[in-house]
Amino acid sequence: MAESSDGFDVVILGGGNAGYALAFRATGLGLSVAMVERDKVGGTCLHRGCIPTKALLHAADLMDEFRGAGDFGILAQEPEVDWGKVLDFKGGVVGQMYKGLSGLVKKHKIELVEGSGSLKDNKTVVVRTNDGERTLSADKAVVLATGSYPRDLPFIAADGDKVHNSNHGLEAKDIPSSVVIVGGNYIGLEFASIYRSFGAEVTVVEMLDRIAPAEDSDVSEALGKLLQRRGIKFHLGVEVTGATSADDGVEVEIKKGEDSETIKAERMFVAIGRGPRTSHMGFEEAGVKMDKGFIVVDQNFKTSADGVYAIGDAIHMPDANWPHPQLAHVAFIEGIKLGELLAGQDITPVDYKNIAHIIYCQPEVASVGLTEDKAKEAGLEVVTQRYPFSANARALMLGGGQGFVKTVAEKDGAVLGVHIVGPRASDLITEAQLATSWEAYPSELSEIIHPHPTLSEAIGETFMHLAGRPLHG
Repeated sequence: MAESSDGFDVVILGGGNAGYALAFRATGLGLSVAMVERDKVGGTCLHRGCIPTKALLHAADLMDEFRGAGDFGILAQEPEVDWGKVLDFKGGVVGQMYKGLSGLVKKHKIELVEGSGSLKDNKTVVVRTNDGERTLSADKAVVLATGSYPRDLPFIAADGDKVHNSNHGLEAKDIPSSVVIVGGNYIGLEFASIYRSFGAEVTVVEMLDRIAPAEDSDVSEALGKLLQRRGIKFHLGVEVTGATSADDGVEVEIKKGEDSETIKAERMFVAIGRGPRTSHMGFEEAGVKMDKGFIVVDQNFKTSADGVYAIGDAIHMPDANWPHPQLAHVAFIEGIKLGELLAGQDITPVDYKNIAHIIYCQPEVASVGLTEDKAKEAGLEVVTQRYPFSANARALMLGGGQGFVKTVAEKDGAVLGVHIVGPRASDLITEAQLATSWEAYPSELSEIIHPHPTLSEAIGETFMHLAGRPLHG
């Protein structure tokens, strides 16, 4: 077998969001970088996650808009779906983004090594390529950015036939007539929204007593009711005790207390979270401390092995101010900051508490900062204000004005959190993130003049109410 050895300042194991963000920033600051990727640059987010899922969600939203066009005086027949063209549209978006990203890798003069890598020691990565084995050495750092994978249920594996996970859902050749989704968090709810828009009967099974459990309780409750109006069914607070598949579909066994039930559907979709992709890569053997498969790091992304760092979905940061979220934009900022650190710059820790998270279902959910319950658990005296989209002209123009904005603030203090369920929440949340990150007071924020008519006025109204100067009471 042919073998070659190459030396770089930084060797990155993984070319997803975390890995390539680090590579771009590090090379921009003058460091030489090799990036190992066994699949395609862009990782899960670009090829099997954020981008293709949101492309399907947009197509699904168009279906709903056509169905509701009569409410706007636009008379149209029931839309028909060409699923092959929907998949082509999704693939076109992914392909264009991949082409641009590949060009940036070349522009930054990053050495892209295609193959499966493993950590030999704290300065060496061995890559198995199609041409043989290649050894990469790192002068400054080896960085583990290996990402995550969809978890399976213990009693049945996702096979891409009758049992799907998010990878399969993006490549499925058709929409099932019925589907049972196990997991009521963001991945499950986004696919529930897609399937329902394209005509499937959808049942969501969740072990906790509410969907979207990380959200403010008012938002979770409202989202559940709005999704039920769309015809999505929920079984909450139940345990999935078994599942079987056959040629005609699946049977999913659920249990709540002493009561058991079997749900039948054409397909089962498993969305119970994502595990760290860290097995069989030599991490522990090289002295890297692990915790249930996750790589343990400090706030500067250092592992227990000298000169080895880790970023992205596969890390666990016990000393952070908030649980580490598996989000693409988190991976971006971690890559940027680590690139600066390795180039000799001082960095501040990532403020995970003030990173926005979004569920791109219909209606959308977006949140940042503390929920009301979390703020009270922290011993804070809080005040809250809700403003309904039914009182916002722009939301009514877009169709119905469903949902609301809820702002949580410390009494006589700063804004702690903003939580949105409703139209285009994903585009509204950045303003809220500025407010929570800068610890702005409602009295300061109430001076901001929001354009009229816009959805953003709903956020401004909550600030004005909390400042004691409401415009639309």
